[in-house]
Amino acid sequence: MIRRGLVLVMLLVLLCLMAPAATTAQTPTTTPSAAAWAFDTPRTLGRDIGVIRGLATALDEHGYAHTSYLRASEFMAEASHSALIVQGVTQAGDRYERRLWQGEPSAGPTAITARQGRIMVAATLDGQVRLWESRDSGVTWGELASPVAASVAQLAILPDGRAVLALLTRTGMHFHLTIATETSSGSGTWQQANPLPTSPSAVVAVWQRDDVRTDQAGLPQLVIAQGMAGGVQLAITQDGTTWQPQTIASATPHALALSAVGNRLVVVHEQYGARVLWLASSTVREGWQVTRLATPSSVIVEANPLLHDPQTNTVMLLTTCRFPDRPFGSHRAQLCLSRVAAEELHVASAWERQWAEPWTPIAMAQPHTAQAGAVVVTRGMQAHVTWVGQFMPSDFLHINATQAGFVTTSEAMVTTVRIPALARLDAP
Repeated sequence: MIRRGLVLVMLLVLLCLMAPAATTAQTPTTTPSAAAWAFDTPRTLGRDIGVIRGLATALDEHGYAHTSYLRASEFMAEASHSALIVQGVTQAGDRYERRLWQGEPSAGPTAITARQGRIMVAATLDGQVRLWESRDSGVTWGELASPVAASVAQLAILPDGRAVLALLTRTGMHFHLTIATETSSGSGTWQQANPLPTSPSAVVAVWQRDDVRTDQAGLPQLVIAQGMAGGVQLAITQDGTTWQPQTIASATPHALALSAVGNRLVVVHEQYGARVLWLASSTVREGWQVTRLATPSSVIVEANPLLHDPQTNTVMLLTTCRFPDRPFGSHRAQLCLSRVAAEELHVASAWERQWAEPWTPIAMAQPHTAQAGAVVVTRGMQAHVTWVGQFMPSDFLHINATQAGFVTTSEAMVTTVRIPALARLDAP
C-alpha cells in the first residue's frame, strides 16, 4: 500500500513538472535574427594544418568563389615547407582543391581571377612571380610562362577572355609596372605597356567594372592602382590596350582597395606607418575628392572595398578590427561593419564615430591574434568575405613554448554576404 502511494506521488510530481507554467513564457520574446538573411554562417575554408599566407579570392560570373593561398608548416615562427593551394567551385557546381606547387618556405602574395571557365593564379615564390592557369573551371591546371620577370603580380580577365597581368619588377629600391595584355584569348602572346613612372611602392591592386551593376556603366573597364610616395597612381583602360594615367594626392599607402559607389570609383588605402585610412573617389573624368579618416588607437581598421546598396544608397565597409585585450601583444579579431549614407561618403566623422564602438555582427570562430585580415570581393549584390587568423594554444601562456609543442596555426573562414540585407540590418 505504501509502495503504491509513493508511485502515485511520483506520478503527480512528474505531471506537474511536464505541465506548462501559468506565465507568459509560452509567447516568444524574440524574433529570428535578421542577420540570417544578411550573411551565411561562417565556415572553415580548407582542411590543411599550418599557417596561411597571401590569401586571395575571386568571384566568377556565376558568383562562385575561387581562392588561392600559401600554406606552410611553421614551428616557433620558422617555416619548414610551403604549398600553393587553389580551391573553388567548377561551373558544374562541384568543389575542387588543387596543390599547384610545393617546396621551400615562401610567404609571398598570391593573386587569382576567374571568368568563363578560365582561372588564373599568380604567386610570388622565392622572390619571383609564377603563373598557373585552368581552362576547365579548375579541373586541370598548367603552368604559364610570365612575359616579364617580376616580383609582384595582379591579374584580370577581360569580358572578351583576354588576360591582363599587372607585373611589378624591382630595380634597386624602386618598382616598375608592366601591364601585359593578351593579344587574343588564350593566345599566350602579350602586348606590353608601361604607362606609369617607377615608384618605391610594391603595393598594387586591380579593379574591374561589374557588368551586373548598371550603375557602374559609365566607369572604365579596368583600373590598375600602384602606390607611390605621397599617394596613388592609376592606369585606366576601356579596351585593355590603351592606358590613361592619373594620380591621387593622399599619403604613401600600406594597402590598397578599389571599389565603386554608383558612378564613382573609390580608392581606400591605409597610410604607411600611421593608423589612418584615406578615401578618394571620382568619376575618373574629373578630379579626385580625398578624405583622411583617423582610426582610434584601440582598433586597427583595414582598407577593404566598399559595399554599395543602391536601393537604400548606403555605403558599407566590412573589415577586420583588432582589439588588443590579450597578453604578449596578441589581439582579439572580429569583423566590424561601418555604414554611412552615400552623400556622407566623404564626411570623416560619419565613419570615425562608428569605430569608437565597433559593430561586430558576424562572429568569428576563434579569438584570433593580430595576423587576422579580411579579403572582400563583390559581384552584383553579393559579397564574398574571407578572413585568416593565427591563434596560439592557451598552454603557451603558462609553460615554455617548446615543451608545449607550440606550432603556429591559421584557420581561414568564409561567409557570403547579401548586400541589400546587410544595409538593412538593425544596428545595436
